[in-house]
Amino acid sequence: MTYKKFVRFGLLLALVIFSFACSENITDSPVEEPKSRGDIISSNFLFEYNIDFLNSFFSFLTAESGTEIELAPIYSIKVYKIVYQTIDAKGNPAKASGSVYVPQGINNLPMLSAHHGTQTNRSRVGSVSPLNSPEGMIAGTLGYYGIVPDYLGLGESQILHPYLHAKSSATCVIDFIRAAKKFATQNNIQLNEELFLAGYSEGGYVTMATHKEIETNYSNEFTVTASAPMAGSYDMNLTARKIIDQEIYDEPSFLSLLIVSYNDIYGWNRINNIFQNSYSNIVVGLFDGTKTTEEVNTFLTNKVSELFKPEFISNYLSGNDELMNAALTENSLLNWSPLAPIRLFHGNADEFVPYENAAEAVQKLTLNGGSIELITIQSGTHATSVIPSLIGAVIWFEEIKIQNSQTIAAK
Repeated sequence: MTYKKFVRFGLLLALVIFSFACSENITDSPVEEPKSRGDIISSNFLFEYNIDFLNSFFSFLTAESGTEIELAPIYSIKVYKIVYQTIDAKGNPAKASGSVYVPQGINNLPMLSAHHGTQTNRSRVGSVSPLNSPEGMIAGTLGYYGIVPDYLGLGESQILHPYLHAKSSATCVIDFIRAAKKFATQNNIQLNEELFLAGYSEGGYVTMATHKEIETNYSNEFTVTASAPMAGSYDMNLTARKIIDQEIYDEPSFLSLLIVSYNDIYGWNRINNIFQNSYSNIVVGLFDGTKTTEEVNTFLTNKVSELFKPEFISNYLSGNDELMNAALTENSLLNWSPLAPIRLFHGNADEFVPYENAAEAVQKLTLNGGSIELITIQSGTHATSVIPSLIGAVIWFEEIKIQNSQTIAAK
């Protein structure tokens, strides 16, 4: 099961979804010239999904993934779009967007910030169509205040997506948590103090980056209850080295976006020195937000030696590309001491994000004093591990919720 199939499902059911939508007046936040990170610029109601629809959605997930989902929808949900104030990768003021999935008929909600996988089409996000975010749908119907940031460069944001850039990935999420909390207060949605983080693929990276950033720099504002990073690239040098050192890589859009993004953030001006001439003149334009990863891939090659210049490959693999090494080291996520528990999920047959990322994360973060566990999806590829990982993470969160409620009741 891939995010691409989720998106196709959303497109096919667009007319059906409309029948579940109803008008609802949400007062836009009375913000004059937002100046602070996390300020709400605008908010609006998107859709309402009833239990019958959500049961059909879960059945679709089961059929497409071949995995029996151990959970069933509980609550109908309403979905809202929020546009909010944040900063970009260079610290400049920026706006971003995201979607909020609110379960109906329940209060005292835990927050679950869910983070989606790699996307290059600006419209393939939850704030455009909620079904683009199965994470949010699952979170909301199971009783979480589910929030799903679109990320910088997607949704309302018109800049280049800062792909796998730790600082901006985290600040974008943190500011959406702030905005979502303000939205809850304004609309009498009662939240408790629990904050869960989860995400798959790029979302796994974003989850780890956000957890690290909160506990390092925002512990006076937020406390992470638990996080579940899934199939993420936590050691960026390890990931890049394994991919660049192989002959074939069937998602060239991923690696190309990484280099285009870092080239922009760090001001390298190295596109012509890294990409072969056949691609150096077109690769930046491929990430203008109008193309999916599949469409981008059709303009590129899956042969690493034909995508990149041999000098770049040899210099990087020999450790002599100082700029690349420094950027990848800066954006790796294993040099901290987690306080909240982490449960990693990763398929050991993942062909796009090396499984070694998870194994190394367990080793290094445990040595740093963290409480880390790895759930291996046996023979799981990057696609087939999505649903088992998402459901496994939510089941773990449910166990923690029960433990926390029992602790409170005993006091």
